[in-house]
Amino acid sequence: MPPVSEASEELGSRILLETARFRVWDDRVGPGETQQLHIHRRPYLAVVISGERAETVLDDGSVERRYEDIVPGGAHFFGPDQLPFTHALRNTGSTEVAVVIIEFLD
Repeated sequence: MPPVSEASEELGSRILLETARFRVWDDRVGPGETQQLHIHRRPYLAVVISGERAETVLDDGSVERRYEDIVPGGAHFFGPDQLPFTHALRNTGSTEVAVVIIEFLD
């Protein structure tokens, strides 16, 4: 993993929608792939679209959390008390992991 100074501000593959109050990211990680290291600076909501298994990898390469049974439709809120948070998502399953991230700008 690259050092924190190289963490991207891009939270996903592309922006689906952006307003003055929020930004909606499309994030997809193929089987066996690890996304780029990125940093969350603002509260966000992650909504799972698809996937089987994944793990959160920290900037030092250690595994912070394993997700063994991803549930499509599951939602996870990350508030100001959990930020900043630098990590990457590694897909440990056999199907694509797709997540919509809603980043709150204000």
